[in-house]
Amino acid sequence: MELDILRAIQSIHTPFLDAFFEGITMLGEEIFIVPLLAVIFWTIDKKFGEALAFTIFTSLLLNNALKEFFFMERPIGQEGIRSLRPETATGKSFPSGHSQNAGATAGALSIGMKKRLVTIIAMTIMTLIGLSRLYLGVHYPKDAIVGIFLGLLVAFTVSKLIHKVEPMKLYLIVLVIFIPVLLLANSGDFVKALASYIGFVLGIYMEKKVVNFSTDGTLLRKILRVLLGVVLILLIKEGLEVVFPHTLFFDFIRYFLITFTAIGLYPWVFSKIRL
Repeated sequence: MELDILRAIQSIHTPFLDAFFEGITMLGEEIFIVPLLAVIFWTIDKKFGEALAFTIFTSLLLNNALKEFFFMERPIGQEGIRSLRPETATGKSFPSGHSQNAGATAGALSIGMKKRLVTIIAMTIMTLIGLSRLYLGVHYPKDAIVGIFLGLLVAFTVSKLIHKVEPMKLYLIVLVIFIPVLLLANSGDFVKALASYIGFVLGIYMEKKVVNFSTDGTLLRKILRVLLGVVLILLIKEGLEVVFPHTLFFDFIRYFLITFTAIGLYPWVFSKIRL
């Protein structure tokens, strides 16, 4: 049944739609989400940026834990299925990580910004990202549907809890819940998600206790702040991948440094140089 749905969707493929959905699916990846978080956290609204980051990182942990628990295979290689950008289809199939990223991000933006236009745009992109995973032949329909639902659920839950529980206590509770998953699921994707989350928690702690930066500044200074920061994050992500051995331990270190630098160290730097 699900393969028939995928074949029906893929029956309308064209070079334009290939390029369109390959571009759309990237909106659910690090290449888009990291700069989005950076712009909001560094230059617009630090508190909202923190809540958005917590939502996304918590969703990532849940997604990769569930992938290991259900351990379902992707449709890649099935008869009549063409799979595009399979290199981004890491880990197991259920639920879809791209779709869950989209649900968590769209949900958090809609709840946090409370603007009709933002909600319409975010929900439209979320739906297209879910559809893109089917068009590209890397997920079954249930993967995308459940992924979107879980992302929205995480966003809604975070929006309620973050006002009732002291944030750092909430962050530690989530950490305690997911650390034991390492005993059962030590896949590369889960290790990266856990490392990113720990870097986020320690980065927030450093920012609150030591840095306490302001998002104020001229437009030019904010642009330079984002450009310098994104370059720094890319250097850590790509540079250390070349230098470090390809092991889970060093993947953990690399992804920890990415979020800890973005949330804690880099704000300290741009505060000191008055950027």
